[in-house]
Amino acid sequence: MLKYHKLISFCFGLLFLIVLQKFATPLPVFRFLAPAFILYAAVMAIYNKWYLRQIQKYNFWSVLRSVMLLISAFGIFLVLPTGSLRGIFLILTVRVITLAQIVLGLSAENILLNETLLIGFGLFFALCGAYYYFPSYQPLFAVGVFLAAALLARSFYEFTPQTQKTKLVGAIILGLFCLQLYWAINFLPFSFSALAILLFLAFYFCLILNYYHLFHNLNYKKIQFHLFLIAGCTAVVLAATPWFIIQ
Repeated sequence: MLKYHKLISFCFGLLFLIVLQKFATPLPVFRFLAPAFILYAAVMAIYNKWYLRQIQKYNFWSVLRSVMLLISAFGIFLVLPTGSLRGIFLILTVRVITLAQIVLGLSAENILLNETLLIGFGLFFALCGAYYYFPSYQPLFAVGVFLAAALLARSFYEFTPQTQKTKLVGAIILGLFCLQLYWAINFLPFSFSALAILLFLAFYFCLILNYYHLFHNLNYKKIQFHLFLIAGCTAVVLAATPWFIIQ
């Protein structure tokens, strides 16, 4: 069965499209869509655990990260405003899930970082969008931001040469920072997509600097480079915000 892993990976990606399209046409019906998605995610998690054990690379955080990828994609799907955007997104997601499944078990820094950032952006986008549609549930979404940031950071730090306590404390601190920032930026007159990008950029900046710190190679040039990168992206977000339609 291991030799068919790439084919199985594609099937999981395609199944994500089928499940969401089946229970979200013409409009998402959450009471049917949510159980179907949970069942799909559970089956995929069980397979990933089995596969990682077979190749002797099992790690709890690897399985959790694959589940968080599905949750982030599911969340983005729910907050997209039109059926055409959902259709385009589902087609792109098939490829993303397939690739993520194929490289499952690899611990290369670039793969882990790209996957972490992709999941982080999806979760923050979904949570900021959820607050836009359901503002009365802001405390619940704030908890979601904390869990998303903390769990993602902890999974990314898993392969750093530090103790479990050090990695856990760093992840919790980053989660609390994102929680406070999320609460504050919701007072800004931006669209939820712009708020999600700002939150994501702050998460990325703190995540990567602490990563360098855990490897004991953090220096001024690295801080300067990532600070300029974040500042440039923030300037683009501010410039792209349609101030003239904001009351």
